[in-house]
Amino acid sequence: MANSTDRTQALRLLNGLENGGLAAFDGRVLAEELDPVLVNAIVRYLREAYPASDPVASPVLERVVELTKVYPGLVSSAKEGEDDSITGWFISERSFREFRGRSTVMIDMLIDKLES
Repeated sequence: MANSTDRTQALRLLNGLENGGLAAFDGRVLAEELDPVLVNAIVRYLREAYPASDPVASPVLERVVELTKVYPGLVSSAKEGEDDSITGWFISERSFREFRGRSTVMIDMLIDKLES
């Protein structure tokens, strides 16, 4: 894992999982390169912004499950990111759900913190 904080890669992964149009293999390549904090944020954002009770959640969550099948390391990367102090800071001040429709802002906040 390269621990990349590349905004374009993070948004491509997030948008591909959220809106479709990203093959699971391509998602794997992106996720393998991203910093675990970003991987955790993307997965957690999708789970919290799209709860199973939401009718539009099914395809989003199915894409996340498909990615974990192609890239089992996604779970360990997300767990590593969950344990990071930057994730702790973020969840103490924000809710992932509040960024639905504004996920770019969330990614930018996290990248700024990671790079500072």
